[in-house]
Amino acid sequence: MTLEYAVARRVLTLTGTSFAIGATAGAITTLSRHVRREIQRRRYPTWEDCHCAFKSQDSIFQVLYSRHEQRGETVFAEEWGLTLSHPPQWLRRLLHHGSQVCATLNPSDCYVERVSLSPQEASKLASLLFAAATSEDAAQESGPHIVWRREILYSPRHFFDKCMRHLYPAHIPEERVATAEPLAALWDPRSNLPLPNEGELLEIPNGTRIDCIGWSPTQISYCTARIKG
Repeated sequence: MTLEYAVARRVLTLTGTSFAIGATAGAITTLSRHVRREIQRRRYPTWEDCHCAFKSQDSIFQVLYSRHEQRGETVFAEEWGLTLSHPPQWLRRLLHHGSQVCATLNPSDCYVERVSLSPQEASKLASLLFAAATSEDAAQESGPHIVWRREILYSPRHFFDKCMRHLYPAHIPEERVATAEPLAALWDPRSNLPLPNEGELLEIPNGTRIDCIGWSPTQISYCTARIKG
């Protein structure tokens, strides 16, 4: 191997490395700009304005995977995730900003919507769910005196654990119909079912879209709510 060949090979290696580094840096810069533009366009709340669990709760249940299904007139949800107890401030901020980044880069573009289930809608929805589960005529109403209830069946107790919830129609006496209030809920348009979630997301305005962070409808956060300002 001559000296000239060695020098030429060295120059080509340095040139290729510089090109790869430049291309990578350019791609990262372009992606970062896209993410920032999307976060602004979608009106995600800033860290200072956000009311997410990452800021307010001592322990955070970070959902990694979830599923929900209809069983008769009841909707069940099962979530698996990590329980973070008293995480440091830097980790809280990282989870907040990371949720927004993951939502903007989510290729499935899945989301849920904040809705209200009034007693009248509760009766109609319960009838539709019953008809879908039994293949009977949906015109057979479940009765006018129905409201929706939600309940936690199992709370996470370990670092890696699950949380189980359900949403179900409940009959109420006729004298309580006039004072029955709508139930705030989250609607999954993919399954056309409400979710039995609780938390700060139910306090946002009706009709607000919340973009999913991952693949499951309960992988959501206040950080990815499209709050209209």
